[in-house]
Amino acid sequence: MKRFFFASALTILAACSAPLPQSPPAGVSAQVPAPQLRSGDEWTYNVRDGFTGLPRPAERHRVTEASGDRVVVAVSRPDAGDEIQVFDTRWNWVKHPATNLQMFEYSPAYQAFAFPLTAGGTWQARSTATDPATGQRFPVVIQGTVLGWERVKVPAGEFDALKVKRVVFLNYYVPNVRERSAIIETEWYVPSVKQAVRRETTARYVSHIAGAGSGLIRVRERGDGGGPRFVQDDWLIYELVSHRTR
Repeated sequence: MKRFFFASALTILAACSAPLPQSPPAGVSAQVPAPQLRSGDEWTYNVRDGFTGLPRPAERHRVTEASGDRVVVAVSRPDAGDEIQVFDTRWNWVKHPATNLQMFEYSPAYQAFAFPLTAGGTWQARSTATDPATGQRFPVVIQGTVLGWERVKVPAGEFDALKVKRVVFLNYYVPNVRERSAIIETEWYVPSVKQAVRRETTARYVSHIAGAGSGLIRVRERGDGGGPRFVQDDWLIYELVSHRTR
């Protein structure tokens, strides 16, 4: 049953789209190396709800430490609280919130990218997420694809970006509440910005709670009522407003 759920969730969440160009724009390398991140690098994003279009608090991401294989980023959200995220030097997650979930620590690092990025490239990685508040550990599977090059317009301007999509299975479990999540993360990565200029994140998870809950969209896996229920979590869209890098 669980395997059936995840196969179906993958079909729903990762619907096919028109192929993107595999060759980079003129003057851009076909292979995009990992960025050289430095203390003081900064990116500010507008955030909105993908379902309603309503704005969420903007976010400012600022590198406060970049030494050895550790990059520390302070994330500031007016009226929504601040947090510290930790990455390796290739933007892979060491301490980072899971999509639509709380902060986790990952070992090995959650492979968000597989540099050098090349159109058509794919990767699969496994990690273990630990909830620092409880010590609970959960397996994570990441399937990444570099879909190709796309011209994207955001408040900060227009950019030629590599579109990267990750399908993630996170086995986060709360007894009598929820089982595993199927997550889709899409990023438009721009080499000169050293970051994504646009990001979309959403997830669905198997639910054990009967009835409607907290405005979330509740859908049955099978029309005969015999399959697991799953809940559509937030769909958030991040767009770059400004950046400062060295």
